[in-house]
Amino acid sequence: MKAFVLQHKKHLLIAAMAILAVSAVLALVFTHLNQSGKAPSTQVSKGIRDTGVFGDDVVIHDSTEGEIVIDVAADQAPAAGPQSTPGAVNLVASPDDIWKEDTYAGNHTPVEKAKMADGSIGVLSIDKLKLSVNVFESPDTMEDMRKGLAHFPATSAFDGLVGISGHNVNMDGSDGHFKYLYTLKAGDAIHYKTGLGERTYTVSAVTTIAASDWSSLNYSDSNQMTLITCISGQPSKRLCVTAGEQK
Repeated sequence: MKAFVLQHKKHLLIAAMAILAVSAVLALVFTHLNQSGKAPSTQVSKGIRDTGVFGDDVVIHDSTEGEIVIDVAADQAPAAGPQSTPGAVNLVASPDDIWKEDTYAGNHTPVEKAKMADGSIGVLSIDKLKLSVNVFESPDTMEDMRKGLAHFPATSAFDGLVGISGHNVNMDGSDGHFKYLYTLKAGDAIHYKTGLGERTYTVSAVTTIAASDWSSLNYSDSNQMTLITCISGQPSKRLCVTAGEQK
């Protein structure tokens, strides 16, 4: 036997290599058959809302719906009530879309009618804060707040609801005009002068609101004022002061 193996060593080695090659090919074939015979997995991880990168379940939103706020945390939280759905998309109105000319009736003053000789649309004064500053309206709100205070374009310039915003801290770190707005209390007076005249408002409430809550700027047929500023260290919150015309 030993002599036979030595005599046919070369042929036996070739045969062994051929057997190994065939075995490898057969293994690949069986693996492919097993994988192709399985049904594709349809399991989706919790929190994933589409069936692919852009699957059938993707919902497309556009600017006509206003600002879109996605409550991601709701995926892990139980529903808070009959109006709450885990993972729901809550649509919040943009301040510029609160009302349009064909959707309101009553008091509203266009900016052009209230403009003053210096180019501003008014002067806001709060005796308690020793504050007297011009209010501007332009396409650049940040520039308006750099010069003084900014008027919300969706609100009235004098009659009805007047909405004004300002920095609590300026971009350079200095104190903003509304830094001490939080010290106001119900009953405090706010004065506002425009090219159409002057009014005094009485503060009714000082509250903390969500940064996406523009309900305080809704149209009003009565003469009211809303002042809004940021809150340091709370980027998702705003300080809101509401006031009504002093009778």
